[in-house]
Amino acid sequence: MNKERKLWLMVTGSGAFVALGLGALIYLEIGKVDAARTEVADLRTTVTTSRKLIEGTSALEREVIVQREMSTVVRDILPDEEDMNNWVRTIQGFSAESGVKIRGLKKPDATRGKKTTAFDEVTYAFTFEADAFQLLDFFNYVETHSRFMRVPSFKITAAKRSSVETLGYAAHNLQADIQTFVYEPKDEEATVKIEGYDRKRDLMVGEINRRRQDLALSSFTYRGARGRRDPWVDPRVPVDGGSVLSVPDQMEIVQNLFLQVQEVQELWTAVKNSQNVIEEMMVRHDLEEQMAYIEEELRRVEGEGSITYLPSQRRLQLEVVDAMFDLRKAMTFIEGSRGPSVEKLREVLEAMDRHMAQEEYILALDAYRLVSEQLAYIETDPLRKPFVEQLRRKALVARIVRDFEGLEIEVGGVAIMEGGPSSALINGQSLSVGDMFAGELIVNDIQPDEIEFIFRGVVLARRF
Repeated sequence: MNKERKLWLMVTGSGAFVALGLGALIYLEIGKVDAARTEVADLRTTVTTSRKLIEGTSALEREVIVQREMSTVVRDILPDEEDMNNWVRTIQGFSAESGVKIRGLKKPDATRGKKTTAFDEVTYAFTFEADAFQLLDFFNYVETHSRFMRVPSFKITAAKRSSVETLGYAAHNLQADIQTFVYEPKDEEATVKIEGYDRKRDLMVGEINRRRQDLALSSFTYRGARGRRDPWVDPRVPVDGGSVLSVPDQMEIVQNLFLQVQEVQELWTAVKNSQNVIEEMMVRHDLEEQMAYIEEELRRVEGEGSITYLPSQRRLQLEVVDAMFDLRKAMTFIEGSRGPSVEKLREVLEAMDRHMAQEEYILALDAYRLVSEQLAYIETDPLRKPFVEQLRRKALVARIVRDFEGLEIEVGGVAIMEGGPSSALINGQSLSVGDMFAGELIVNDIQPDEIEFIFRGVVLARRF
């Protein structure tokens, strides 16, 4: 009984021990299984991340290649720190080309914070004077320049009507911020080498060119005022009119000139459509005569400054002055090197005679300039050579008289001595007949109310 019991106890103990061992083994295996499952999950996550990295690397490579190729383009349209002085000089060049007068320049704060990107904003504050069309011309230079720049804000204080009347133009006061971006890429990190860079770049030429076109600046050709009025100028006629003529009289003058221009345009059409030489000569004679009259009237109107009403001024410029210029240009283009006709030369010569008879020497020279550049082509023509000589001689006299009238000659008094030399106090000097002063003036005769001078070989008198 005791033996059976011991045996039973041994069998039971051995079974319990085996069961305990198996349980421990099972527990250990379950732990290994859980660890394996965790490792598998981690591997799956790593694989997924790696797949995403691999998939993104190709796109990242393409973007890096594009950005590297675009870096040279960006350098061309954005200045760096060393190039900023040249950029400011460029703005000053815009000012000179457009007629804008820069009155002040405020540089940006030199103590800007540390850059966090490759692009650093730089803004200069300019103060200048300009009329509306000079301002538009200036902004056109800014807009179409190869360097990227913009005008984020500007302020205009319009010129007063009184200042326009005094200066003859609208000097608006303007303040404008002109902004650009300095491009200096950070170079703290080493450049990563891309395998097969040239081959991959060649495959992306289309995308690179598209990005370049996106950065290209669109251009617009600014054509100036073209008859537009300055919107910041008071268009009303000044109280005193600015002219001895009333507004209706000014409008009538411009209207008559416009009608005459229409007539000469019709005559020019008739010249081009002439059936024979005789008909062309007859029509051309009328054309030259009428054009000479219009040009003489234009010189007189401009010299007197009688057209001050702004709408009439614009119409005079567009429909008369510009129209006559275009007609002359068309005639010159068709006539080529033949030069002005005998009729044209005669009309200019007569116009100079009329101006000089009225002591309008500047207007006489203006008439001469209509043909002066073409005289060299016809000076060997026996029919036109006499006109060339007369025109040049009259132009020389007109220039001498014009220059003489511009000399400052102040006569303080004269002393007429019978039987002795007379003298005069001229510009503070006591001078007698035959004396030279001012380098090219010779006293020729002294009279109680005038003094004759020899100036460049011509005897001219100055009354006092």
